[in-house]
Amino acid sequence: MKKILFILLAVISLHIVAQEKYQISIDLTKAENDRIPVEITLPTITHDTIEYHMAKIVPGTYSISDFGRFVDDFKAMDIDGNEIAFEKLSTNRWVISEAKRLSKISYWVEDSFDEFDGYGGNPIFEPGGMSIEADKGVFVINTFGFVGYVDGYKFNPFELTIIHDSEIAGATSLKKSTFTDTSDTYVADNFNFLADAPIMYSKPDIVSRQIAGAEILVSVYSPNNVLSATDVMDNISELMEAQSKYLGGQLPVDRYAYLIYLFDGPTISGAMGALEHSYSSLYTLPEMDPERISQTVKDVAAHEFFHIVTPLNIHSEEIHDFNYIEPKMSQHLWLYEGVTEYASQHVQAKYGLFDLEDFLSEMRNKMNQQDQYAVDIPYTEFSENILDPANERRYGDVYAGGALIAWCLDLTIIKSTNGQKDLQFVLRELSKQYGPKKAFKDEQLFAEIEKITTPAVGMFLRKYIGGTESLPYQEILGWAGIDYSPESNEMVITAGKFSPALNENQEIYVASIDGMNDFGKDLDLQQGDVFVEWNGSAVTIETFSDVIQSYYSEAEEGDKVTVIVKREVKGKTKEVKLKAKAQKVESSQKHSLVVIDNPSVDQQKIKSLWLSE
Repeated sequence: MKKILFILLAVISLHIVAQEKYQISIDLTKAENDRIPVEITLPTITHDTIEYHMAKIVPGTYSISDFGRFVDDFKAMDIDGNEIAFEKLSTNRWVISEAKRLSKISYWVEDSFDEFDGYGGNPIFEPGGMSIEADKGVFVINTFGFVGYVDGYKFNPFELTIIHDSEIAGATSLKKSTFTDTSDTYVADNFNFLADAPIMYSKPDIVSRQIAGAEILVSVYSPNNVLSATDVMDNISELMEAQSKYLGGQLPVDRYAYLIYLFDGPTISGAMGALEHSYSSLYTLPEMDPERISQTVKDVAAHEFFHIVTPLNIHSEEIHDFNYIEPKMSQHLWLYEGVTEYASQHVQAKYGLFDLEDFLSEMRNKMNQQDQYAVDIPYTEFSENILDPANERRYGDVYAGGALIAWCLDLTIIKSTNGQKDLQFVLRELSKQYGPKKAFKDEQLFAEIEKITTPAVGMFLRKYIGGTESLPYQEILGWAGIDYSPESNEMVITAGKFSPALNENQEIYVASIDGMNDFGKDLDLQQGDVFVEWNGSAVTIETFSDVIQSYYSEAEEGDKVTVIVKREVKGKTKEVKLKAKAQKVESSQKHSLVVIDNPSVDQQKIKSLWLSE
């Protein structure tokens, strides 16, 4: 009897000590040469041979990243610290024999914000990368860039401990299990949850606020203290209140984090923007004047936050069980990005954050952008094959053409249901049907939407998303009293009609004044001038397009315009201030959108249903 009891206790003891979770340690205090050590205690391995994977691609990026290239000095060890042989199969895969002996893996991770030997010619878009700036006390930790998983053990729990100096603090949507002044431990149900939650450590500038039933957190790193977390929170609160109404009165998440990293110099990718996650979004944006950067954050946040609807609550099987090594892409980028982009604009028009003319201006810009991408295959095929080089180059059309599809779909739903339903109603119904833990089948989505709406909506989906027919803007927009014309002559604000280009220092300069108009001459722009400021806004490679577009949309004829340039004067480079009054010129404009002055009763009805609260 005693012997049986002893054996039973031994079996229970063995079961208790079995390691079911990953335990990861990232020590920020040991950062050196823009590298950080990572140590991972693995769950109990029951296979003779295993593969350790770093992500080749991650959701939301739609391009190959190859995070394994940032891993150096890889080691596999048994419980006593003895090294175990391994073979590196490819950039992102390490195979380890004698895996049942395996206890730990360790390696160093390089900074993706800075170049190093072996970085390669494929720069990581900064919101999806890793920044290791120990000298500045700031660390951008996209978890998928630091942590991988053992193939076959992706759904084990993860416990991540980050050791840091007491002067900095972490911000994330991940839940903490324990924390001290110098250590934080986060928990995630599996690798998908961990990879879906970036973390930013910096000197604390963090605020939180309850909005529509959710805890909203904002963390800002601004190297020159141009922007604060309070500035951002104050600016986005009204937007988030509107978004909660747009989504039915309450936010569908209990928490959300905005992580905002500002840079004051050039970036490797040459881009700015954000990457969405289920409970957070990470932004890397240029540091500019506070009002402008705050508005930029608001504009980008309007899009990123709506990803809590799709893909968090509505997504396909391809996203639900994402393959980080050999990804299979969904057919429905028009839904994940296009509908999200449309909603980010529509909510602001619907709840008075900007007027209808602003909305139409945004949609017109998207029509012009779509012309450049020239997607000539069904959107479902384009999306499913987005990683093909030809399609990847046209990826921007998911925000342009995708938003236009969503706009026309919304009006089609309203008209065909006699105002009983709209696109947001459909998304709410799909969220109830699926939600975060259930995926739809790609090939069944159109039929599911048709069940919720009408056959006319099903026909729209098959013709304009599953097919190659062009959207009939004149007909569909006309339902809401908006007159569409492919081309029209209009008087528009001009920037001078000079030819800009990049110099060897990656600065915007006047490459040619051939064809420059009277406004450019009044400013006295000269060939070779390097732009410093345009009407008080700093001009860089990252900001030039936005600065000029804002000038076009905000300036009125006769307004004073001030431009600061660097110019060679008698062999010396000097800053020169140029002044003129804003002018309008006649210009042939594509895609005219005009609100009809005297709409019919039916047009007014659909317009009201489309824009009413």
